[in-house]
Amino acid sequence: MQRNTPNANRSPRRFLDMAMSRPNLELVETARDRITIVADFPQLSPALLFDYWTSIDLLKKWWPPAAELQPELGGTYHFSWPKQDWHLRGKFTMFDRGKRLGFTWKWDHESIDVTRVTLLFHPMPNGGTKLTLLHEGYSKNSEAKKTRDEHIEGWTFFLRKLQEQGQEPKSLPS
Repeated sequence: MQRNTPNANRSPRRFLDMAMSRPNLELVETARDRITIVADFPQLSPALLFDYWTSIDLLKKWWPPAAELQPELGGTYHFSWPKQDWHLRGKFTMFDRGKRLGFTWKWDHESIDVTRVTLLFHPMPNGGTKLTLLHEGYSKNSEAKKTRDEHIEGWTFFLRKLQEQGQEPKSLPS
């Protein structure tokens, strides 16, 4: 029986090779009021990875289609997705290029309180960066849990897009 899936015509070994070539991205749930994700970026130095979060041109390659920001401690940001009429706003609470970045987080369309995101940039021994993302400040009620779960899905999707930056497509042998 032929299945109508994108990988139906690929041999299992070839598909496995593709999956194994992806950089590590691991969700570490430490409590109901926070999200912790660790992701490897073997192709990006800590300073360049930091720039992908704070330079409008680099940021728009993987996250919001429209962005305004003041890249400095105390500066503000406004990211938007015009087609969906989504707006994300906040303020930078930590700003140490290549080491750490912190910001508040509030979607216009969400009723939960402001949450906080902290990014820690760790150099990897063979080059590249290990990023630790901590998103915290969620209440422990059911609405906040639903929002937290949606944020996990969003972070996973967009961090994968960020991991693709700077990677050369690899052709696999037939």
